[in-house]
Amino acid sequence: MLRTTLFLLALGAPGALHANCPDGRDLAGGIVFTGPDGEREVFTGLGDGMVSASYRYPDGYATEALLAHGVFLIELHDRIGTEGESLTNYEFPMDIKDIQLPTAGWSWEVTVSATDGNNNVFERQVYTFGPVELQSYGACAYDVIPFTAEYSTAPDVVETYHYLPELGLSYLYAYLDPTGEAVYPYTMIEVVR
Repeated sequence: MLRTTLFLLALGAPGALHANCPDGRDLAGGIVFTGPDGEREVFTGLGDGMVSASYRYPDGYATEALLAHGVFLIELHDRIGTEGESLTNYEFPMDIKDIQLPTAGWSWEVTVSATDGNNNVFERQVYTFGPVELQSYGACAYDVIPFTAEYSTAPDVVETYHYLPELGLSYLYAYLDPTGEAVYPYTMIEVVR
């Protein structure tokens, strides 16, 4: 009877059925997502609600990001190569610890100060969080809250992210602009070794 009860409890916990699936405790050492074309994104918890995200594509394209609560962009460093690299910082009007953790059905509008070294602008950001969905990455499954982010400085762009509350991180899932939509599905997840 005890085995049956434990099995049923495990069924209700996404990611719990497979011992090799990362959980929130693994964020400090790093969690890596891999896509179908060899792209990789490594998330590492830095403490105090901050998470670093390091994205690499096989053609050499790379970005580094710093995310508050694993969601809200604080710093973005596009490492396209020796030319065209950019660093942008985003300053929220409140302390990072005072930003609410995302929940399904929540929306938030905030004006941040964005600085790229040459320019400083105020950017209105609108976040809209959808209902919880179950998403699989290989043999691992997690509850995901999909959300959109829209920006006053790029009014024709809508970004869709997947937020994994159990892991405390989010990643860019889709990018929509007037030229079309690009989707970035991840197919595997593992602990950084």
